[in-house]
Amino acid sequence: MAFEPEPFQIVSAPAEIKAFADPLRNRIMHILADRAATNQQLAAALGESQAKVLHHVRVLLDAGLIHLVDQRIRGGNVEKYYRATARLYGFRPEPADFESLSGAVFESITQELVASLRLWPDQPVEWEGRRARIAPERLREFNVRLTALISEYWGGPDSPKRDDSDADLMAFAALTYRFPGEDAT
Repeated sequence: MAFEPEPFQIVSAPAEIKAFADPLRNRIMHILADRAATNQQLAAALGESQAKVLHHVRVLLDAGLIHLVDQRIRGGNVEKYYRATARLYGFRPEPADFESLSGAVFESITQELVASLRLWPDQPVEWEGRRARIAPERLREFNVRLTALISEYWGGPDSPKRDDSDADLMAFAALTYRFPGEDAT
């Protein structure tokens, strides 16, 4: 298995966006960005049936977001190992695709968070939510500084690969958006 994913890939084609617009496929992509796995290994890690996972693996293959990286014969069966094309993805959907994509991403995060809380009830979850009036130039500055901080700790397209393989795998999600409250028409 010599295939190494790209550090970062922009996703903008309709087929790619559609492939990401499913919570289970998002979860599959998280696993395959980290390591190669078979359909059976994915099904076990996700607590889903092999048939259901195989359907979603085929969608991801057809969209070009994962590759078949190895095949091994074991006991008369062919084990196929898949790997994501990148470790991290940036999304540039058309406005019409944004709702389904964001819904799938947030559902995937919710499923992972609930599973994490069940497995590790004593692990603290850091949660922040804020609303503030911020001028466009300050928002740009914030996003630049946040991106640098995320890259420092969580990696990014230009970050050197760190070997923290003995550490727990942690997840991080952040977003900024214009609040549709009092200014919405």
